[in-house]
Amino acid sequence: MSFLVAAVVFVGLLSAVNLLLLLAVVRRLREHANVLRAVVSPPAFTPPGTRLPDFTATDTTGAAVSRATFEAAGGTTVVGMFSTDCSACDEHLPEFAERVRHLGRGRVLALVVGGGPKAETFTTALAALATVVTEERDGRLYTAFGRPPFPGFYLVDGAGAVTASAHSTDELPIPASV
Repeated sequence: MSFLVAAVVFVGLLSAVNLLLLLAVVRRLREHANVLRAVVSPPAFTPPGTRLPDFTATDTTGAAVSRATFEAAGGTTVVGMFSTDCSACDEHLPEFAERVRHLGRGRVLALVVGGGPKAETFTTALAALATVVTEERDGRLYTAFGRPPFPGFYLVDGAGAVTASAHSTDELPIPASV
């Protein structure tokens, strides 16, 4: 009989230790999940209502592009951001070109981040439709938008404030005329 009591007490203690270890593991997994969420979640787009900071960049023709460029345009400007190391950018480039074709070069700004032959392909495809700026990831225009994920599409008003942002041109309310 004392053997059975000892066995039950042993199993009870073993279960209590197991429960404590399980709780410690769950706590540790929650900590790791929070760390992974911070690392894995993509950076956010520049939210609507944000006024872009002052910046100066140079387009492919050598002309200066700045927040004043949006102000000089006087209306809504469509901005498309593409990266040479982004496979989704390849898919969105033709859609972007088709959606902004009617707006005219002065109302469309395209940013190509990265270099190499792919940058030339993007620049060539966009040159007739948009003012094209090419720069690296630490470039002034890309930084002015808060280093968003690629591809990124924006509407910027005449005051240099973001009015809409999206991951796809389908999600962006590009007006029929600006």
